[in-house]
Amino acid sequence: MAAKGWSAAEVAKEIAAEEHLRSIDWSHPDLLKLSDAARLIYAALIDGCSDEARETLIGVDLVWQNRDVYTTSPASDERKGTCEEICHAVRELTEGGLLLLLDDRTIHGGWVRRPWAELPS
Repeated sequence: MAAKGWSAAEVAKEIAAEEHLRSIDWSHPDLLKLSDAARLIYAALIDGCSDEARETLIGVDLVWQNRDVYTTSPASDERKGTCEEICHAVRELTEGGLLLLLDDRTIHGGWVRRPWAELPS
């Protein structure tokens, strides 16, 4: 039965999101070294369907698409620092092979590697 105010589809989406998040093996060596920001983005990529994940990824993608503008703009030091932290986190994921971007301009549509789910060779 759906929670009050939620449709059955919304409840199913939230349950799926929780299952995706619970599947992450944060003790895996490829994930242990990630910064907090990279962990947040990675969790949103793995979740992918909850409202929170989608909103997070929209914000991250906006910063990633405009990363050159943010570094040269007259924005406050705090805003520049936040943007640099987000871009560094995306680079952590790409350089660590956890996120393969199909297009360097956006994180949308990228392939997310789940190292704990890989079969041993």
